[in-house]
Amino acid sequence: MGATALKNKILQLINTDNVNHLKAIIDFAEKQKEENDSEIVAYTVNGDSLTKEEYVNRVKEADASITHGEYTTVEDLEKEVKKWKYDKAPILL
Repeated sequence: MGATALKNKILQLINTDNVNHLKAIIDFAEKQKEENDSEIVAYTVNGDSLTKEEYVNRVKEADASITHGEYTTVEDLEKEVKKWKYDKAPILL
């Protein structure tokens, strides 16, 4: 069954004056939304789980940081890595 057919079926179900039936449909839809919102969709580099809401918030925060110029360029990162290599190189006598 395609999306259009499913939507038509849903419209048929909600096209009623039965208040209890409509409340049951709303309760079901809200429960599904809550389950989807609490579903784990990603993990941090430290292995912490993120829900969809947490993930979206982190993406928005990252986007705001980038907009405010808070990022490291590839060139700066390469310089930093080279510095690490030299800082950790053994001292030769």
